[in-house]
Amino acid sequence: MAVNESLSVNFNNLRDLYMKFELAEGICLPVLSVLTVSTNILLLIAIWKDPEKNFRSPTTYFLIGLAIADLLTGMSTEPFFAVYHIMNFQSGGKPIPRVVTKLYNIGQSISTVTISSSYLIILGLSISQYIAIKWPHKYKVLITRNRVIVSVLLSWLYFIFFTLVPSFTPNIDHKLFLKVDLALHPVLISTILFTTLILLYRVFSQEVQRRRSYRKSDNQKGTVRGKSENLQRQFVIVTFYLAAILLISALPHIAIQFVWLYVALSEEGLYYTFMALRVRDLLLFLKVALDAFIYAWRLPSYRKALKRSINHSRRDSKSSVEVKG
Repeated sequence: MAVNESLSVNFNNLRDLYMKFELAEGICLPVLSVLTVSTNILLLIAIWKDPEKNFRSPTTYFLIGLAIADLLTGMSTEPFFAVYHIMNFQSGGKPIPRVVTKLYNIGQSISTVTISSSYLIILGLSISQYIAIKWPHKYKVLITRNRVIVSVLLSWLYFIFFTLVPSFTPNIDHKLFLKVDLALHPVLISTILFTTLILLYRVFSQEVQRRRSYRKSDNQKGTVRGKSENLQRQFVIVTFYLAAILLISALPHIAIQFVWLYVALSEEGLYYTFMALRVRDLLLFLKVALDAFIYAWRLPSYRKALKRSINHSRRDSKSSVEVKG
């Protein structure tokens, strides 16, 4: 009897601890949502205005696709998850309104499409940067605006249809579906992305050394070509950071999914796994929020474009007020 009471107390303590994880995620998500939405709107405005025409390369559409995916995550998934977790905490484990659960499920589907598509978008960006350095004479032929746009749209369509598979096949083994999802997407794409980054780093290092030698001999630092090369270098560095953050956030996701799908968990183990899932979600959403900050940190041209866009909007609003007056 004493042992059973001790186990009951332990489970109650674990449940209470897990509910605190629910509350913590419910509080953090609205903050991440506001950051994600605001920064990605600013990013899209800066690219759209782009007074210096620095964002006219085909690879820019990878950044636009990623920004839209992040924006949709911040506008839908994160608020839906926040409401669900806060309501779950307040109910103390009791049933919550069905509409909240439905919104949570919708948010899960949206995040599967947006976050998973971001894997392919960043992989496409990495491959395009590799081609630009390794085979610059073939780059303009292989990487065009239309091809990039089509590849981004196809990545979204693929994950939309993949997410809808359980809806169209109600008799499907849900656990098997999740195993296939884990193997095909986080694991396979992360492996290919990691390999691509290694190859990109090698050719990028060689190219940097070559350009240094060339500049020392011909003193071309101040030319337009030098400016273009510097912009290309900054885009490659941004690609490294975006891919690194993605891989760092993907590793806990892969590990927890493997435990969830392949390990026979005790009731106590389930609580610890649920806690780990809450931390995993926050890491993935933090990655979504950080993407736009990477551009602002590593791309001076983006900061200039954003500043000019804001100043231009202020001048337009001021002129409009003066005309009305």
